[in-house]
Amino acid sequence: MLGANFSPFEAWLALRGLKTLPLRMRQHCASALQVAAWLGAHPRVAQVNYPGLPGHPQHAVAAQLLQAPDGQSAYGGMVSFVIRDAGQAQVRRFLERARLLLTGTSLGDVYSLLLYPVMASHRALTPAQRAQVGIGEGLVRLSVGIEEPADIIADLAQALEAD
Repeated sequence: MLGANFSPFEAWLALRGLKTLPLRMRQHCASALQVAAWLGAHPRVAQVNYPGLPGHPQHAVAAQLLQAPDGQSAYGGMVSFVIRDAGQAQVRRFLERARLLLTGTSLGDVYSLLLYPVMASHRALTPAQRAQVGIGEGLVRLSVGIEEPADIIADLAQALEAD
């Protein structure tokens, strides 16, 4: 309550989690790159935001800065994408159809999670303010977990293609 001090239990949990952090991060990054590339080729997806994709405006900078100690790229596990011509109703249906991918209010777990910024992280902004920062009604954020990339892609495919 008075600062950024962990309780002994929280400190123990953090230390325990550090043991597998490199393994989890390798899986997050590798899976996110595969999922982002798949999303980029899907006809229902208008845009994918992921610095690991060659078409990303900051890809060259990211390639220089985001290297793991073992030399592999470490672009992270966060991907956002825009569902083509989707408003709130269509995005809500997409979220409801997802089975493996859960809708979360915060991101960054070992499980893949979806977040709809219009209704969650940026809900306090007006539509004009959201548009000004690049958050349209079709934008979805995906925190790619450590599941098999093929399973994540299969769930995205069925949720996107159900309309």
